[in-house]
Amino acid sequence: MYSIIRAMSERSSSTDALVLSLAAFGEGHREALLLTVDRGLVRAAVFGGAKSKLRALVSPWQTGKVWLYSDPVKKSVKITDFDVMFWRQGIRESLVRTWCASFCVELVARSHGNADWRLVNAFLDGIAVSDDNECRVALLRYMWRTLLAQGIAPDVLSCARCGTTGENRVLYYSPLEEACVCDSCAKPGDRLFPLQPRSLAWLSAVEHLSPAAVRALELNDADLADLRRFLFFLANRMAGGLLKTLETSDGIL
Repeated sequence: MYSIIRAMSERSSSTDALVLSLAAFGEGHREALLLTVDRGLVRAAVFGGAKSKLRALVSPWQTGKVWLYSDPVKKSVKITDFDVMFWRQGIRESLVRTWCASFCVELVARSHGNADWRLVNAFLDGIAVSDDNECRVALLRYMWRTLLAQGIAPDVLSCARCGTTGENRVLYYSPLEEACVCDSCAKPGDRLFPLQPRSLAWLSAVEHLSPAAVRALELNDADLADLRRFLFFLANRMAGGLLKTLETSDGIL
């Protein structure tokens, strides 16, 4: 009896987790994709019908403490309980919020869970209580901070070819070199992603200033359009292909 109890104890564990997505399987069951604070991505079954407690608790974009049971014989993991700490109901009240949250979790999933736990959760907390325009700008901040955290953000302070720096200079992101070049060095094929001085200053501020200070900065519509094209391109490259949320987000993000 003791050995059975011990074996069950060793198979049970708990951790903090964010529910990224759910997929149906079997007769009324679902599989949850979780981002955990200490184990990366975990796929776990959610058993029970529509009226089960777990189906109400395990929902996309919610963070809490999850209890897992691993079966080494069946090579499966199931959720036995989930204590929600952050519900984020506000995300479901706006199409833009929903799309931003969907993009966030898709990028995490496509990156195989290689994500900053605090950054992801802070982003979802923020958009849950933001208006649509704030969400769109917050998404750009999130993407740039994610690229910085992964060490794949290009230098936006100097030209990669001549090394010149300075304010009031336009830089262009060159996909072939994965770097920024100045107007003097840029070839015709390098001018797909222009970044005006305001955009470059904003990207630098996101990296070096506090979130409150960055939120106080203003960008015009042209700058926002350039930043979206630039950052969406980098996000797709980071994911290794087109992100579905970006393919279907025309006019939303």
